[in-house]
Amino acid sequence: MDTIEREAATLQGVSVKACNLLDLISGAAIAAHPKSDLERLNGVYLKVEGGSLIAFATDRYRLLVGELAGERESELSDSFIPLADIKRIITALKTLNKVDLSREVVSLTRAGDIFTGAIQGSTLSINIPGGWQTHPPYEHLFAGEPAAISEIHLNADFLAAFAKVPGGGKAGQRFIFTGDRKPIKVNIPHDSIKWRGLLMPMRMA
Repeated sequence: MDTIEREAATLQGVSVKACNLLDLISGAAIAAHPKSDLERLNGVYLKVEGGSLIAFATDRYRLLVGELAGERESELSDSFIPLADIKRIITALKTLNKVDLSREVVSLTRAGDIFTGAIQGSTLSINIPGGWQTHPPYEHLFAGEPAAISEIHLNADFLAAFAKVPGGGKAGQRFIFTGDRKPIKVNIPHDSIKWRGLLMPMRMA
């Protein structure tokens, strides 16, 4: 009996509107490393902190953090979801029609190393990889103050990728330069998600 009670106590979960979850994970996944050679970066980290569901991903050159305000009683510890599984969740969400996408509530739960998404009667189960439990630190990278620079060298493909992050539209995106060879901070407007991004400049020959 004691064992059952202890296992039940480890169950964590959060509920989120389908359309917001789709925007959150599809946006963050844009910055995930696309290959398994850097396994720890080949996916999206999800967690609940301060009442918000947070998604984070980086490939070392781009970084995206999305924060979606939710219910205070929600709980979800740092959970790394491999990119292949993130794509499975995105595919399942995209099967919903526009009306269901805007009103359907998705339940995300975690019990030990099993992460589950319940989407309109269907369930996706994902094994969270072992070996790490927390995302790479990133808050210190946002500390730079605005700085004037004369020129900067960027990867145009990485720059264009920010246009794919849900939000913005006609409002555009704000790029804040923090100095030569330092991260460029990116603010992307969204009705429900607070987006923060970083783009690293390239070294000039």
